[in-house]
Amino acid sequence: MKDLFFVDGYNIIFTWDSLKTLARQSLEHARQRLIDMMAAYGKIKGVELVLVFDAMHNDEAAKEEQIGRECTVIYTDKEETADSCIERLVYAHKGDGRTIYVATSDGTEQNQILGSGACRVPARELAEDVARMKREAQRYGHDNSRLETRNRNEVANHVRNRDVWEKLEKLRRSK
Repeated sequence: MKDLFFVDGYNIIFTWDSLKTLARQSLEHARQRLIDMMAAYGKIKGVELVLVFDAMHNDEAAKEEQIGRECTVIYTDKEETADSCIERLVYAHKGDGRTIYVATSDGTEQNQILGSGACRVPARELAEDVARMKREAQRYGHDNSRLETRNRNEVANHVRNRDVWEKLEKLRRSK
């Protein structure tokens, strides 16, 4: 059974400079970029990954979506925070016999997670590990790993010229 890796989505977005900058322009795009990066990271790392976003930035009801086989994205209900959702899920999976990791930089949440027997992964440490995985994937010729894709448009994923990509992205967003 694969290790279980929970990620506090908005905590990571507002901690990583690149995602924080993108979130100022479009929170939806920052969220999607994190989802894409984490799905690829989980696949390369060989873990079951669960991203949790709370409803503070979302007007929709609670929902869950599956990205590939091993990545789940959870949007909590308005009455539940990502922290409480993660704590509940950690407790529910505690007896599974696998290592559970939680990525967040929230100090209170880290203490709660450690008390539940899970391993904490600070946002900075996760960023370093994602960057290392990306370098390793490139080194071994896995250029199509989606550690830093801009969106799910296959054509745009192959554009290497930044100016061209930005023009395509501007066109895509104007629709």
